[in-house]
Amino acid sequence: MRCFKSKAGADVLMLNAHADGVLPLFGREAAPSGIFLNEQIAAALAAFATYQTPLADDADTAEDAQPDLARRAWPLLDLLRRAQADGHSVSWTSS
Repeated sequence: MRCFKSKAGADVLMLNAHADGVLPLFGREAAPSGIFLNEQIAAALAAFATYQTPLADDADTAEDAQPDLARRAWPLLDLLRRAQADGHSVSWTSS
C-alpha cells in the first residue's frame, strides 16, 4: 500500500500495483517512496495530460472492464492539483 500525503488535502491510499502503474503517468519512477516538490507538480500534471487511454477491445463488456490507470489516478491527480494551488508538496511512502 502506498500513502500519498500533502497538507493540501486528505491522504490518498493506493495499492502498490496501482501506484506502480500510475506514478509513471506523472513522469515519476515507481519507487516505494518519493516526493513531488511544489515546483515539480506542473511538470507532473503536464506529463499526465499526455496520457491517452487506449480504446477498449470490442470483446470487452462493461461488466468485464477494469478501471484504466487514468481513473485510478484521479484521487492523486486531485491531490496534486490542490497541492499546486496551495503551494505544498506531495510525498508518498509504502506502508
